[in-house]
Amino acid sequence: MNRRPTFINLLLIRLPVTALSSITHRLAGIANFFIAIPTFVILFLTSALITEQETWAFEMFTFEIKLLISISILSVTYHLFSGLRHLLIDFTNYGHELPEAKNSAIIAFILTVVTSATLFMEVW
Repeated sequence: MNRRPTFINLLLIRLPVTALSSITHRLAGIANFFIAIPTFVILFLTSALITEQETWAFEMFTFEIKLLISISILSVTYHLFSGLRHLLIDFTNYGHELPEAKNSAIIAFILTVVTSATLFMEVW
C-alpha cells in the first residue's frame, strides 16, 4: 500500500486550551529572556531616564519604551501565573483530570489579563 504524505494545515487545527497554555508558557519564557530581561536591565541600570533628583524622567518614556515595558509586563505575568499552574499540577493531585486542567488554564489566562491590565494603566 502506497501511503502518500498528507498536508496538515496547522492554522486550521483547534488546539485545546491546555495545549495553548503550555505553548504560550514556553513562548513567554523565551520573551522573558530576550525582551523582558534586557528591557529591565536597560531601564534600571542606566541613568538615561533618571533626572538629577534621582527620580524617573517620565517625559522621556517614549512610545517604544512603553511598548517594551508593556510586552515585558505581559510576558512576566503570564509566565508567573502559568508557572504556578504547572507547579500546582506537578506537586499536587489537582489538574491531572481534563476539566481541572482546563479550569486552571482558563484561570491563568484570566489572572494574566486582569493583572496586566492593572499594570498597563500604570505604564500608559
